[in-house]
Amino acid sequence: MNLSYYDIRLQMCKIAKCMWDRRLTNAAGGNFAVRVEENRILISPSMMSEHHQCDLQPEDLLLIDYDENVLEGTGKLSRETKMHILLLSGFKNIGATIHAHPFYCMPFIAFSQPIPNVTEATMGRGYVECMPWAKAYTEELAHNVYDYFDQRRELAERKPLGMIMPKHGVCVSGPTLYGAYSMLERIEADAFCNLAKAVMWPDLPFPKND
Repeated sequence: MNLSYYDIRLQMCKIAKCMWDRRLTNAAGGNFAVRVEENRILISPSMMSEHHQCDLQPEDLLLIDYDENVLEGTGKLSRETKMHILLLSGFKNIGATIHAHPFYCMPFIAFSQPIPNVTEATMGRGYVECMPWAKAYTEELAHNVYDYFDQRRELAERKPLGMIMPKHGVCVSGPTLYGAYSMLERIEADAFCNLAKAVMWPDLPFPKND
Protein backbone atom coordinates (compact mmCIF):
# COMPACT_ATOMS: atom_id res chain seq x y z
CA MET A 1 0.00 0.00 0.00
CA ASN A 2 1.44 3.35 -1.09
CA LEU A 3 0.55 5.80 1.71
CA SER A 4 1.38 9.50 1.72
CA TYR A 5 3.26 11.10 4.63
CA TYR A 6 4.34 7.68 5.83
CA ASP A 7 6.91 8.92 8.36
CA ILE A 8 4.35 11.18 10.03
CA ARG A 9 1.88 8.29 10.13
CA LEU A 10 4.46 6.21 11.98
CA GLN A 11 4.98 9.04 14.47
CA MET A 12 1.22 9.25 15.03
CA CYS A 13 0.94 5.52 15.65
CA LYS A 14 3.76 5.76 18.19
CA ILE A 15 2.16 8.71 20.00
CA ALA A 16 -1.27 7.05 20.04
CA LYS A 17 0.20 3.98 21.77
CA CYS A 18 2.06 6.18 24.27
CA MET A 19 -1.18 7.98 25.11
CA TRP A 20 -2.89 4.69 25.94
CA ASP A 21 0.02 3.06 27.73
CA ARG A 22 0.69 6.12 29.90
CA ARG A 23 -3.01 6.60 30.76
CA LEU A 24 -3.15 9.90 28.95
CA THR A 25 -6.48 8.88 27.47
CA ASN A 26 -9.05 6.15 28.04
CA ALA A 27 -11.67 4.11 26.23
CA ALA A 28 -14.16 6.97 26.49
CA GLY A 29 -12.32 8.86 23.78
CA GLY A 30 -9.29 10.64 22.41
CA ASN A 31 -8.19 11.82 18.97
CA PHE A 32 -5.46 13.87 17.39
CA ALA A 33 -4.43 15.50 14.13
CA VAL A 34 -1.37 16.84 12.32
CA ARG A 35 -1.27 19.44 9.56
CA VAL A 36 1.07 17.92 6.97
CA GLU A 37 0.78 20.83 4.53
CA GLU A 38 -1.65 23.62 3.72
CA ASN A 39 -5.20 22.25 3.52
CA ARG A 40 -4.02 18.72 4.32
CA ILE A 41 -4.45 17.07 7.73
CA LEU A 42 -3.78 13.55 8.97
CA ILE A 43 -6.30 12.65 11.66
CA SER A 44 -7.01 9.62 13.83
CA PRO A 45 -10.10 7.55 13.01
CA SER A 46 -13.31 7.42 15.00
CA MET A 47 -13.23 5.11 18.03
CA MET A 48 -9.44 5.17 18.17
CA SER A 49 -9.58 4.39 21.89
CA GLU A 50 -12.74 2.36 22.37
CA HIS A 51 -12.25 -0.01 19.44
CA HIS A 52 -8.47 0.04 18.98
CA GLN A 53 -7.09 0.93 22.44
CA CYS A 54 -4.95 3.44 20.50
CA ASP A 55 -3.03 0.63 18.76
CA LEU A 56 -3.13 2.08 15.26
CA GLN A 57 -1.55 1.15 11.96
CA PRO A 58 -0.38 3.78 9.42
CA GLU A 59 -3.27 2.98 7.09
CA ASP A 60 -5.80 3.67 9.86
CA LEU A 61 -5.04 7.41 9.75
CA LEU A 62 -7.15 9.53 7.42
CA LEU A 63 -5.90 12.28 5.14
CA ILE A 64 -8.47 15.08 4.88
CA ASP A 65 -8.78 18.68 3.73
CA TYR A 66 -10.23 21.62 5.63
CA ASP A 67 -13.70 20.78 4.34
CA GLU A 68 -13.62 17.31 5.95
CA ASN A 69 -13.26 15.55 2.61
CA VAL A 70 -11.44 12.21 3.06
CA LEU A 71 -8.65 12.15 0.49
CA GLU A 72 -6.98 8.95 1.65
CA GLY A 73 -8.28 6.19 3.92
CA THR A 74 -11.46 4.22 4.46
CA GLY A 75 -12.28 4.71 8.15
CA LYS A 76 -14.85 6.98 9.74
CA LEU A 77 -13.80 10.47 10.76
CA SER A 78 -13.39 11.32 14.43
CA ARG A 79 -16.35 13.16 15.90
CA GLU A 80 -13.94 15.94 16.97
CA THR A 81 -12.73 16.58 13.40
CA LYS A 82 -14.19 20.10 13.23
CA MET A 83 -12.31 21.15 16.37
CA HIS A 84 -8.98 19.98 14.96
CA ILE A 85 -9.60 21.64 11.59
CA LEU A 86 -10.45 25.00 13.17
CA LEU A 87 -7.21 25.07 15.16
CA LEU A 88 -4.92 23.70 12.46
CA SER A 89 -6.32 25.99 9.77
CA GLY A 90 -6.63 29.05 11.99
CA PHE A 91 -3.18 29.23 13.60
CA LYS A 92 0.01 29.43 11.58
CA ASN A 93 2.25 27.87 14.24
CA ILE A 94 -0.09 25.19 15.56
CA GLY A 95 0.88 22.10 13.62
CA ALA A 96 -0.71 19.40 15.78
CA THR A 97 -3.60 19.06 18.21
CA ILE A 98 -4.49 16.33 20.69
CA HIS A 99 -7.76 15.73 22.51
CA ALA A 100 -7.45 13.28 25.40
CA HIS A 101 -8.75 12.17 28.80
CA PRO A 102 -5.62 12.10 31.00
CA PHE A 103 -6.03 10.15 34.26
CA TYR A 104 -4.86 12.82 36.73
CA CYS A 105 -6.45 15.66 34.77
CA MET A 106 -9.88 14.02 34.92
CA PRO A 107 -10.85 15.31 38.41
CA PHE A 108 -10.22 18.88 37.21
CA ILE A 109 -12.15 18.15 34.01
CA ALA A 110 -15.06 16.50 35.83
CA PHE A 111 -15.54 19.42 38.23
CA SER A 112 -14.58 22.21 35.79
CA GLN A 113 -11.58 23.40 37.78
CA PRO A 114 -8.41 24.95 36.34
CA ILE A 115 -5.08 23.17 36.72
CA PRO A 116 -2.51 25.52 38.30
CA ASN A 117 0.91 25.42 36.65
CA VAL A 118 3.27 24.34 39.44
CA THR A 119 6.30 22.99 37.58
CA GLU A 120 8.97 24.62 35.44
CA ALA A 121 7.74 22.60 32.48
CA THR A 122 4.62 24.78 32.22
CA MET A 123 5.96 28.14 33.37
CA GLY A 124 4.91 31.03 31.16
CA ARG A 125 1.71 29.35 29.98
CA GLY A 126 -0.60 30.15 32.91
CA TYR A 127 -3.22 27.86 34.37
CA VAL A 128 -4.86 25.25 32.18
CA GLU A 129 -8.28 26.88 32.27
CA CYS A 130 -11.80 25.84 31.32
CA MET A 131 -13.76 26.96 28.32
CA PRO A 132 -17.56 27.35 28.62
CA TRP A 133 -19.26 23.96 28.70
CA ALA A 134 -20.69 22.64 25.45
CA LYS A 135 -22.14 19.26 24.56
CA ALA A 136 -19.59 16.79 23.22
CA TYR A 137 -19.11 16.48 19.46
CA THR A 138 -21.04 19.63 18.62
CA GLU A 139 -20.20 22.67 16.52
CA GLU A 140 -20.54 24.74 19.70
CA LEU A 141 -17.83 22.72 21.41
CA ALA A 142 -15.50 23.07 18.42
CA HIS A 143 -15.99 26.83 18.33
CA ASN A 144 -15.58 27.16 22.11
CA VAL A 145 -12.22 25.39 21.87
CA TYR A 146 -11.18 27.67 19.02
CA ASP A 147 -12.27 30.77 20.94
CA TYR A 148 -10.16 29.70 23.95
CA PHE A 149 -7.03 29.54 21.82
CA ASP A 150 -7.96 32.66 19.86
CA GLN A 151 -8.25 34.67 23.09
CA ARG A 152 -4.66 33.58 23.84
CA ARG A 153 -3.46 33.80 20.24
CA GLU A 154 -0.12 35.47 20.88
CA LEU A 155 0.82 32.78 23.39
CA ALA A 156 -0.68 29.94 21.35
CA GLU A 157 1.43 30.95 18.35
CA ARG A 158 4.59 30.85 20.46
CA LYS A 159 4.18 27.86 22.76
CA PRO A 160 2.26 24.62 23.15
CA LEU A 161 -0.90 25.28 25.11
CA GLY A 162 -3.48 23.23 26.98
CA MET A 163 -7.11 23.80 27.96
CA ILE A 164 -10.03 21.99 29.62
CA MET A 165 -13.28 21.00 27.94
CA PRO A 166 -15.50 20.74 31.07
CA LYS A 167 -16.79 17.23 31.88
CA HIS A 168 -15.12 15.95 28.71
CA GLY A 169 -11.33 16.15 28.40
CA VAL A 170 -8.43 18.35 27.42
CA CYS A 171 -7.16 19.77 24.17
CA VAL A 172 -3.49 20.62 23.66
CA SER A 173 -1.60 22.19 20.81
CA GLY A 174 1.97 22.20 19.57
CA PRO A 175 4.05 23.23 16.57
CA THR A 176 4.64 19.52 15.95
CA LEU A 177 3.05 16.29 17.12
CA TYR A 178 5.88 15.76 19.58
CA GLY A 179 5.41 19.29 20.92
CA ALA A 180 1.69 18.72 21.49
CA TYR A 181 2.34 15.36 23.14
CA SER A 182 4.93 16.97 25.41
CA MET A 183 2.32 19.51 26.50
CA LEU A 184 -0.10 16.70 27.30
CA GLU A 185 2.50 15.03 29.53
CA ARG A 186 3.34 18.35 31.21
CA ILE A 187 -0.21 19.26 32.19
CA GLU A 188 -0.78 15.71 33.42
CA ALA A 189 2.26 16.10 35.70
CA ASP A 190 0.89 19.42 36.99
CA ALA A 191 -2.47 17.79 37.66
CA PHE A 192 -0.83 15.03 39.68
CA CYS A 193 1.24 17.54 41.67
CA ASN A 194 -1.87 19.56 42.49
CA LEU A 195 -3.77 16.47 43.65
CA ALA A 196 -0.79 15.44 45.80
CA LYS A 197 -0.69 18.93 47.31
CA ALA A 198 -4.37 18.70 48.27
CA VAL A 199 -3.65 15.52 50.23
CA MET A 200 -0.21 16.23 51.67
CA TRP A 201 -0.15 20.02 52.10
CA PRO A 202 -3.78 21.24 52.00
CA ASP A 203 -2.94 24.59 53.61
CA LEU A 204 -0.15 25.42 51.17
CA PRO A 205 -1.29 28.34 48.99
CA PHE A 206 -1.52 27.88 45.24
CA PRO A 207 1.01 29.77 43.14
CA LYS A 208 -0.06 32.83 41.18
CA ASN A 209 -1.45 32.25 37.70
CA ASP A 210 1.81 32.60 35.77
